[in-house]
Amino acid sequence: MSYIDRMYLLIDIGNTACKAAFADNERIGKIFRYAGEDIRQFIRDTFESEYPGQKVQVAVLSNVRADDPDLEAMLRNEYCDRLVVLDVAECERLIETGLAQFEVLANMPEGMGADRIAAILAANNLFPENDLMVFDFGTAITVEFINCHKEETPACYAGGAISLGLNTRYRALSHFTERIPLLNPREFMESHKDEKISPIGFDLDTAMAAGNILGTMFEIEGYQREYPERTVIFTGGDAIYFAEKLKSSIFVVYNLVLMGLSQIAQFYAEQ
Repeated sequence: MSYIDRMYLLIDIGNTACKAAFADNERIGKIFRYAGEDIRQFIRDTFESEYPGQKVQVAVLSNVRADDPDLEAMLRNEYCDRLVVLDVAECERLIETGLAQFEVLANMPEGMGADRIAAILAANNLFPENDLMVFDFGTAITVEFINCHKEETPACYAGGAISLGLNTRYRALSHFTERIPLLNPREFMESHKDEKISPIGFDLDTAMAAGNILGTMFEIEGYQREYPERTVIFTGGDAIYFAEKLKSSIFVVYNLVLMGLSQIAQFYAEQ
């Protein structure tokens, strides 16, 4: 089996979908997205459609679901020479290299999600001289606080917050109440994208939007008021929508997790 020169495989398995992409030292290529259950077949199909019969030197896996030893074995045996599974233990190995690009990964709390680790690494790499506040809009909304390197103090993860993502809020209200049907917040966001959401709803759709979509905006604005000195990054599926609605100084970086995985892949490829 031949090797793809200077190419890495990046896999981000989230709670509701899986993303995969090939990357080199210059860029991340086409991103493949899959929302089904058979991730191994998805990876096979992705690889065979792009590079049939070939392998990469390094693959990096971020998985927030249950460990999948069969997937990991398949990757090691068929598609890469070295598989890096991102977790807190891997953070410790990267810290031991002594390289400044990984110093922000020190003292990650036990159980920290791999996607959050990758996003923190990428955000610090993009803005190494800024204290950051990173919002990731997914099944959950996570907020990460990152302090930059200052004189003798290394960059570090300063803590974070987790709340329900927008779809999860809608699902929870439908599941735990008798009379609220399952609505799709993105349908409302699309059909009312040029309108200001009223804090007072007049029917079920607008009341749900006031409490959840506008409520999420109030939540974000609260953090911005509390920490005005921090540079704000949005990532995840609803990042652009909220950035446009809030109209404040926000950097939208769609593929922050994949960027962090690519950073790790490049390091291992050079070893």
